Amino acid sequence: MRFRVSTWRQVFAISTLMTALAVAVPLIVVGIALWPMPLQIKIPILVISGAIPLFITFPISVFALHMLKLVNQTITTLDNLVKFDTLTGLLSRMRFLQLMEERRTKGGYLAIIDADFFKQVNDTHGHEAGDDALKHIAQVMTQVIGNSGFVGRLGGEEFAIYLPSIAHQQAKLLIAQVGSILRNQSFTYRGTEIIITISAGLVSDHLGEDQAHLLRRADMRLYKAKQNGRDRVETEEGLDEKAVSAA
Repeated sequence: MRFRVSTWRQVFAISTLMTALAVAVPLIVVGIALWPMPLQIKIPILVISGAIPLFITFPISVFALHMLKLVNQTITTLDNLVKFDTLTGLLSRMRFLQLMEERRTKGGYLAIIDADFFKQVNDTHGHEAGDDALKHIAQVMTQVIGNSGFVGRLGGEEFAIYLPSIAHQQAKLLIAQVGSILRNQSFTYRGTEIIITISAGLVSDHLGEDQAHLLRRADMRLYKAKQNGRDRVETEEGLDEKAVSAA
């Protein structure tokens, strides 16, 4: 476990404790050693033995702990960059796949989702509008999925949702609900209302299946959804789930 120092209050509190110990130990040792001597001889020696660590330990410990605080903050920042997508706040691709592999013990459902005609948003309204669209999609997915699973951004306008230990019908309805809300709830960019629709491929997670194969199956369903007109969820049964999106 990494020793964490994250605030100046911690820096000064720990430095004070370290300084107190650094002063107390030599005072006790020197006091015992000089016990038989007269008081007028002991006092100057005790003052010197206590003053030296007092003026050395505190500034050194403050400096060292401040450096440790900066290192901890840097590590935390880098850790967040690895685990989370900086634009949407969703799990990064690497962290999503890692977490999915950890949670595949009882099976579940994987959905790969792609924003429809996303290039047109960038070309028509600019890349800032595209960024807002991605944030809008991420917010809707996060709200709908809640504690039922977790959401990640695989890259560009492609997302993934993993729903562990969930019934087939419930998985279909959750993904369809994401599509329904996006279809009916526009977001505003510089006074212009923009509607985003999504295509999704939803597959069941077979226990013991290789993760790469699971992703390929979901990709195939997503490709099928785009072939069939977009703005829909395709499952392994080949059903168009757009009809249930209003449920």
